[in-house]
Amino acid sequence: MRKLFEMGSLISLEDLTSLKVLGGYELVIISEGYAKLRKEGYVIHIKGADIHFDMLMEKSALLSFTELHELRITKDTMEGEMYEA
Repeated sequence: MRKLFEMGSLISLEDLTSLKVLGGYELVIISEGYAKLRKEGYVIHIKGADIHFDMLMEKSALLSFTELHELRITKDTMEGEMYEA
């Protein structure tokens, strides 16, 4: 089966209440107040109140939160060390 529309890579923050991720990603950890994802050589750290997934699929995800405290994106280096991007 072929895809009709190719999904590009996208990360978008909408109204400071949700984060949309399109394209391949890796879910590292999620808890009530923290989520961590890897995407294309970057690590996305999210801290907030009541973090949960509205949609979780292989190539897309939608995270919602009632309050965003911190959103940090760091480059994931080959040695596993991270630095601020």
